Amino acid sequence: MRLQGADNFRSLKGLPAYGGRRIAGDTLLRADQLHRLTVEDWMALQQMGLKTVCDLRSGAERERYPSDLPETVTRHVHLEVSGDVRADPAIAAMLAANPAQEGARQMMLEVYRQLPSLLAPHLAALFELLVGGHTPVLIHCAAGKDRTGVVVALLLHALGVAPETIMADYLLSARRFHQLDTQRQTALGNAIEHMVGKPVNEVAIDAVLDARPEYLQAAYASIDAEYGRLDPYLARFTGLDPAGIQRLRDTLLTAWAAPPT
Repeated sequence: MRLQGADNFRSLKGLPAYGGRRIAGDTLLRADQLHRLTVEDWMALQQMGLKTVCDLRSGAERERYPSDLPETVTRHVHLEVSGDVRADPAIAAMLAANPAQEGARQMMLEVYRQLPSLLAPHLAALFELLVGGHTPVLIHCAAGKDRTGVVVALLLHALGVAPETIMADYLLSARRFHQLDTQRQTALGNAIEHMVGKPVNEVAIDAVLDARPEYLQAAYASIDAEYGRLDPYLARFTGLDPAGIQRLRDTLLTAWAAPPT
């Protein structure tokens, strides 16, 4: 399913998870920012039963591009993550120092190294929403790739989704500058030039837009180095013990029956 006003929207419906079960229905949705959604887009989300929107953007991002949510969305949760490229001048300075492909790549690797610690304070609130059944939930940030990508990867791991399936979903968010519409190209080009104080070539912008395995692996490596592995990290910051993880799985997963032959 595609939305007219979102470039990176998808449902995680049906992804295979723990114990041979799958993600139930359109329980988990992910997207980029929502300010361009049309009336028809919101109607489609309403038909999917959307209850909760979880916004990972900074306050400045929300102010610049506010989400005009309909009354049918009963919860709008702000879990502000300020370490994204657009929000942290220290990270943007890495690209300013080397406004080419390798500078952009190194900047993105640093973004992903920092994301686990930046996301950690918000995971308990997010997982509490999910265990509490406030679904379907739409998780989004600005591009729906970096902050959303790591959050969704952590959630899918908790649900027992295989690493290769998690990576495959993450890679679906890869974009190239030429694939964006004119409005998005202009907004992104202006934002990056404003961040670094100088023009940045299209190859470097592509490195920022890309979803590369090494990016997500950098987040995993950061978790391994600081917390031992993904499971201890999630246990510490989600507040869920094994019984809580089981409740999460029981809430979001469903038995899968093979189609008739």
